[in-house]
Amino acid sequence: MNGKSKIWAAALLGVALVLGGVSGAALDRALLRDSASAESRDRDRDRDRDRRGRYLDWLAAELDLTEDQRSQVESIIERHREQVSALWRETRPRFEELKQQLRSEIRDLLTEEQLEAYEALLRKSDERRHDKKENDKS
Repeated sequence: MNGKSKIWAAALLGVALVLGGVSGAALDRALLRDSASAESRDRDRDRDRDRRGRYLDWLAAELDLTEDQRSQVESIIERHREQVSALWRETRPRFEELKQQLRSEIRDLLTEEQLEAYEALLRKSDERRHDKKENDKS
């Protein structure tokens, strides 16, 4: 893979990550919409905007984007945001089910000692994800 291909691969990966984050946040908003206050919705919107901004800053720096290119990339992300959100809403339950199946199969292979370590790793991973989500809210 040449240098240009690596940059494009990194860019596409970054887009996927940002869109995943944006769609996850959109899913959270959709599920909590009825009970969320206007202040909470504003905070979520700001968080999504911050994520997109950080991603755009990163992409602009890595690819040396012009302001026009950056603006176009931002428009592309925004244009596809709702599609990504809808896809995430549709696939998230299947993803969670598959993740649980995978974890169960791994558990079946482990010794008692390994199983304890594995459960600790999973707890740590889940805590980090929860902490990151909480930090994104503030």
